[in-house]
Amino acid sequence: MPTTAFLSHYWTRPVPIGGPAPPHWPAFETALSARACGQCHISQYRQWRKSRHALAMGPGVMGQLAKAGLGHWAFVRGCLSCHAPARRQWREVRAMLNGQPLATLAHQGVTCADCHVRHYQRFGPALEPYLAAGRIVHGGFTPRRAFTRSRFCISCHQFHRSGARLNGSLLENVYGQWRKSRYAREKVTCQSCHMPDGRHNFYGIHNPRFVRRALTIHFRTRPLGSGQALKARLVITNSGVGHDFPTYTTPEVIATIWQRCARVVCRGSVRRLVIGWRISLDLKHQYFDTRLKPGQSRDLSYDVAKAPHATALAARIRVYPDAAYVRFFRAYLARYTLTASERRTIRQALTRDLHSSYVLWQADRPLPSPQTSRPAGPH
Repeated sequence: MPTTAFLSHYWTRPVPIGGPAPPHWPAFETALSARACGQCHISQYRQWRKSRHALAMGPGVMGQLAKAGLGHWAFVRGCLSCHAPARRQWREVRAMLNGQPLATLAHQGVTCADCHVRHYQRFGPALEPYLAAGRIVHGGFTPRRAFTRSRFCISCHQFHRSGARLNGSLLENVYGQWRKSRYAREKVTCQSCHMPDGRHNFYGIHNPRFVRRALTIHFRTRPLGSGQALKARLVITNSGVGHDFPTYTTPEVIATIWQRCARVVCRGSVRRLVIGWRISLDLKHQYFDTRLKPGQSRDLSYDVAKAPHATALAARIRVYPDAAYVRFFRAYLARYTLTASERRTIRQALTRDLHSSYVLWQADRPLPSPQTSRPAGPH
């Protein structure tokens, strides 16, 4: 079966991971939880547990689902299609919305089974050493090269061409951006970067080391001129991302240059550049789109008079992976009448997203003091 046809069938929703258990199989093999898989696939489980896939049903999603309830099942189903796509997970969420405690599989988010199991049959990449290992348990597994193709990921990371758009652009278009880049021509797939060597960390915008390797950053300063103006240029290049950086409307990257007076920011010395795609919460208006396409650069130029007590010229790039979620959850808390439990859940999500930012890069250039910069007098 061609890859496109296989994936179209493989990613039907809800995903049928379970069904009648094969006869005589031990309980641990019929279990579909990530922890059960981790009994044998130890390294993959440990990597997944720290990944964003494991957090796909976090408090932000759960709070919204609880507020929507069964009366808005179409909305709930749309969220679950990517955040907990298996049929058994959907049943567990329906039970939760009927007042029962949330069972474990749905709470795990995007699990091993969501990608590798269909009707208790195991599927995986057609690559060694997986082929040899796959013959040991589960009665073997079905190898498919689709697992190493970028198309495998588009079911959750790419809107259909009829999906939501703004100013003609799909709100989720990672695969479309990749296909137009040199990475597609060079067969550098999603898995090449986000799952190197088959690892299940699913690295992305939340990982500072991963992001830093994907960008080239240059910071150049000029000597203090006679006009006492401080001049600098900070250039950020998308040198290693196979799609727009950042690709979604969620993250923002802020580059800042400022003068430091002792331990504080000198008044009026700050200049900023925001890289991202900011839109309104109702998804109808665009405020700006400054994303970097593969190979594209953007720079922050600095030309500001030196403050009298400035001791250094500082530059920093800070990443806010969940910037749009922070705006959304704040508005959600302000607009809606929530139960104590719903409000507590959304506040938990807001707190986590507020603390997800990190400094990606920084530099500090000391400035000569007025005494050292003054020409020397006669001895």
